[in-house]
Amino acid sequence: MLNTVFPLKMLRSLTIISSFVLYTTACTPSSDSGEHPEQTLHLSIGASPQALDPHLIAGVPAMKVISSLFEPLLLMNTDTLQPEAGAAETWSVDDNGLRYVFKLRDNARWSDGSPVTAHDFVFTWQRILSPGIGHYYAQDFYPIIGAQQYHQGKSEDFSSVGVKALSDHQLEFSLHSPDPLFLKRLTHDTTSPVQKANILSFGTIDNPVSRWTQPPNMVSNGPFMLTRWELNKVLVAEKNPHYWKHSAVTLERIVFYPNEDTAVEERMFRSGQLQVAYGGSVPAEKIATYRQQAPDKLVITDSYATYYYDFNTQRPPFNNVDVRKAFAFAVDREKIVEKIAKAGQQPAYTLSPVDDFFQPSSALEFNPEKARDFLAAAGYPNGEGFPIATLIYNTHEQHRKVSIALQQMWKKHLNVEVQIENQEWKVFLGTRRQHDFDIARDGSSSTFADPMDFLTTYTTGHELNTPNWQNPEFDALLVKARVETDFEKRMTLLEQAETLFMEHMPVVPLYYYAYSYLISPEVKGMKFNRIEKPDYRAISIDKSSKEH
Repeated sequence: MLNTVFPLKMLRSLTIISSFVLYTTACTPSSDSGEHPEQTLHLSIGASPQALDPHLIAGVPAMKVISSLFEPLLLMNTDTLQPEAGAAETWSVDDNGLRYVFKLRDNARWSDGSPVTAHDFVFTWQRILSPGIGHYYAQDFYPIIGAQQYHQGKSEDFSSVGVKALSDHQLEFSLHSPDPLFLKRLTHDTTSPVQKANILSFGTIDNPVSRWTQPPNMVSNGPFMLTRWELNKVLVAEKNPHYWKHSAVTLERIVFYPNEDTAVEERMFRSGQLQVAYGGSVPAEKIATYRQQAPDKLVITDSYATYYYDFNTQRPPFNNVDVRKAFAFAVDREKIVEKIAKAGQQPAYTLSPVDDFFQPSSALEFNPEKARDFLAAAGYPNGEGFPIATLIYNTHEQHRKVSIALQQMWKKHLNVEVQIENQEWKVFLGTRRQHDFDIARDGSSSTFADPMDFLTTYTTGHELNTPNWQNPEFDALLVKARVETDFEKRMTLLEQAETLFMEHMPVVPLYYYAYSYLISPEVKGMKFNRIEKPDYRAISIDKSSKEH
């Protein structure tokens, strides 16, 4: 599950004539393309990455950079959303689903030219499961023999963990119970390998503040390598000459621009500084203009992602389920989608997106009368005696607008006061992780379009369980679903878990995301999909498509 980012800041309206000229101006990047002007891709990524260590990241902006620098064992096919060969060229699974053997590529190399080996992956998994590193998704890999004990510090002997190098190019995973999603989990950027010598040259295996990610220190195994990182300004990745598929990579350089302000992002695209506005959200007030005047530059795609707000379930008054339900039933999602989001989003009444295969029951609706009844049942009739609560969100215009809308709805329908506070992205992530909030903006996308990816996050003690919600019955359903190999039975278990989750309302869902991007016609081969997973290897720049 990945945390997401959203839109910012309105521009003054333009006259029809001037806006047409602006929107059809060529999107050719400025001269900052160095020695590779023809095959340099300039794109924005949303907020500034909180880290570039694949084992420390959780946000989508960081993933968009990491996926160019590192290659996990498997990759997610951008069309089928199924695992395919990555650093491993082949793999086998035994009949019981308990033993996986991966054959690494003989020609796989690190960016320093040394071979990528199974021993590097063993070291990587020791690091992922080390208690000190704080890997957000470590619990998702507890089906590996010994993983839970090692991660929880109950064992210090990593040789007891089911990750072994059978040879320099053969890697084995041994599981104590089957996990039908195990291969898909291995496509996640946070399972990317790191080079042992590189990590240890800058400190211990579990040092979360190591300088190894700073250029020119980083050694990586992906199609590009990091050459420049100016915090909150720009990141530059150059083509990796040692990548195993180097000859098939057309781009020579990628320039990433962090920017939380989508209005600025859109202006950068319009002025030609960006070829792709890849933050995931075009300013809502600009979408209609692009649809009318430059539809070839606008991309809107469905997502497998949900926008919601967390309640701190361990802090009064939101430790009371009736209070949480009151706040959730007082939200008019249709109005938020229609008046604020404006890009094809759908109102959400569950955490996990509903589709043909997953249809849990949910009583959630916009019903102010029920909301007031819930608040009265919690001991606050007409909001009397309710303490002032604070809602936090990361700096972003659309988050601000949604937060103000929620503040007004809760005042109107519940007669309660909610203060709102914005925080810079990295500070915001830390505040959420420390559970130091009343209500917090959140959003999640699934790397492999499966409700398990959302729900597992809310099991007791999970690193991304921001509401700090705990429910043994819910945990037990997820344990059963994790090992259920029959698809329909697994979906039934997940539906039961989702229904239970919504009965307890640790979060208030608002809408299912729709991603919106801007792209110059000269960018070829870039695919947009439900999981926002880029494949930079397929992208090229065709200057003949440049507009005049």
